[in-house]
Amino acid sequence: MRAREFIVEDANETLTPDEQTAIPDMEKFDGLDNSNPYMMWRFMVAAAGEPEFKMARQGPTGQKFVTVAYTQADADIINATAKTLGVKGTHITTKNSSEAPDTNITSPVNGFKGYPR
Repeated sequence: MRAREFIVEDANETLTPDEQTAIPDMEKFDGLDNSNPYMMWRFMVAAAGEPEFKMARQGPTGQKFVTVAYTQADADIINATAKTLGVKGTHITTKNSSEAPDTNITSPVNGFKGYPR
């Protein structure tokens, strides 16, 4: 038996009566597209904290594509690619990173032979 003989997609894009009765409380959200994994992730993050949790629908980047350049070589590649595609990015953080003042900068690991402190 071939898969096409028992796996049949409904050309009318409707659920059969058997499917409707077998799947309880199914909802379709026309405002969300299942080809957008970011929005599905945001939906599930929000669902994890509901009903009390409230979050911005778009997130901090407004659902736009984001890159991060950890080195100048990364930045060169990103900039050349953007130029080739004719798009322009907008920096949303500073070029250099820094740690918060309360971040530990000394290792808590005691020195040992081969790893002096």
